[in-house]
Amino acid sequence: MSVAAKSAPPAAPPAAAPHRRRVPTLTGTLAVAIAVPAAAIVGMLALVAYLGFREHGEPGGALTFANYRALFGDAQIWQVVTNTIVYVLVALAVALVLGTALALLVERTDFGWERTINTAMVLRILIPGFFTAMGWIFLFHPRIGAVNQWLMEAFGLSRAPVNIVSLVGMGFVEGLALSALVFAMVSGSLRGLDGSLEEAARASGAGPWRVLRRVTLPLVFPGLLGAGLFAGTIAVSSLDIPLIMGLANRTYVFSSYLYVATNSSAGRPEYGVPAAFSAVMIVLGLAFSLWYQRTLRAGRKYQVVAGKSRRPSQIRLGRWRWVAWLLVAGYFLWSTVLPMLMVVWVSLLPFVQKPSAQAFQVVSFDNYRNLDWAFVLRGLATTAKVMVLAPTLAVVLSLMFSYVVVRARTRFRYVYDLVAFLPQAVPSSIFAFGAMTAALYWTRGWYGLYGTLVLMVCVMALVQLAFGTRMFNAGLLQIHIELEESAAMSGASTWTAVRRITLPLLRPVLTYTWLWLALLSLRDLTVPALLGSRDTLTLSVASWTLFNSGQVGPSSALTLLMICFMAPVVVLFLLLTRKNEGKGV
Repeated sequence: MSVAAKSAPPAAPPAAAPHRRRVPTLTGTLAVAIAVPAAAIVGMLALVAYLGFREHGEPGGALTFANYRALFGDAQIWQVVTNTIVYVLVALAVALVLGTALALLVERTDFGWERTINTAMVLRILIPGFFTAMGWIFLFHPRIGAVNQWLMEAFGLSRAPVNIVSLVGMGFVEGLALSALVFAMVSGSLRGLDGSLEEAARASGAGPWRVLRRVTLPLVFPGLLGAGLFAGTIAVSSLDIPLIMGLANRTYVFSSYLYVATNSSAGRPEYGVPAAFSAVMIVLGLAFSLWYQRTLRAGRKYQVVAGKSRRPSQIRLGRWRWVAWLLVAGYFLWSTVLPMLMVVWVSLLPFVQKPSAQAFQVVSFDNYRNLDWAFVLRGLATTAKVMVLAPTLAVVLSLMFSYVVVRARTRFRYVYDLVAFLPQAVPSSIFAFGAMTAALYWTRGWYGLYGTLVLMVCVMALVQLAFGTRMFNAGLLQIHIELEESAAMSGASTWTAVRRITLPLLRPVLTYTWLWLALLSLRDLTVPALLGSRDTLTLSVASWTLFNSGQVGPSSALTLLMICFMAPVVVLFLLLTRKNEGKGV
């Protein structure tokens, strides 16, 4: 018997889900917040490019190509371009050769003294460039240089054998300053390199030099390229050495030309050709950055699969140890010790003269006692504010950028990472120039920013963003997101998880980054010189002002006081670094 199936009643339509307002996530909120500094970075570069097409570089000027025709057609300006190329190439050659040689010596040989050399290199990075430039002028200036005077007296020479204030001499001194930075970057690449390929090459009968040429250097090529691009950007932007060593002889490079052309004290400032020059430098910087990124992606072919990375056996120096000692001792003697001693010596004299028994009779502390202390204290107050405010703002912005880049799921997060990298690819002097013109033409009255501390701090923080985001990107990648997700499952909000878990774990990186940026803010001359005023004078600008006005002794005394002011922060930085190394951080 069949049973008729009863048809089921039609199902009721599902009830419409109640409309829920989408609650913005932490990464979404931060992405909106950092849109302002990101727009400021891009806007300053766009403004500089825009001014290059305006008459006299004024926003309201007529549209023209005259600035670019002058840039490549005017013999005087073309000489600045040529000088810049020579200056940067010499600086890069010196920095890459010395920095790489010292890094290989420390990381791949049995020379020893690794911690001492690493500490000394950190100190070398923190020594202001104008301090080194002053020391080398006192050593090898054609007229007042002590070594030149001794050589002329000893060999009966009619002219100085060494001219350190030449273009090549300027590049050499800049290269000495940048070699410590190259050392740090190349050492990091060598330290993280799996040594199995080098060991395999040695096992196949290759000698140390062949292994270095065919295996080690190709493996660290991305690191070498990154160090070269970073050092080259700093050399183009650096203002201290070109001002102190080249301004008196009218030997201009890009940074010193930008300073002189836009300085209203020298007459009516001209912004058109400097803007065109800066626009070309922006294009070159972006091109080199793209090359660097492409090299990093191609560098993955050098990666090897290994259960655990291991360092190769160290090369025994043997009878070549004395050459290694000569390299290390000579480097620190000529790059740091002798320039420092000469600055100390000149600070104790009424005028510059070589060390002699007669000169010792006039040694005194008059340059220290007779300093314009109102002038110095004004510079000290501004410097202290910059050292606190600029790194703090840079750390906050860097942390926000990095959190969005590392934790967000949107594809547009990489745009923020690219924008944060721009201050590393483009010279900081261009950002300062863009900010100066924007403040000059578009901020007036009570909201005027031209020559203010606010503008200086903001630009310095944006310039430091590249370094800060690199540090926090690496730190956040080491903190697994599961920690924050576990806190969220326990009922904590995202902000509570970040505040109670992520930030405490990031504290060593945060402290390290803040101290490093504070020291760099103290020694920076480029941004304060271009954006500062009488009311926002820093110690670095004060020292340069005294030197430029012929007060060499007081300038040397103030520079040494500035080094003493740095000392406590440097000691704290080194103690923190050693503590983190001991914990394996």
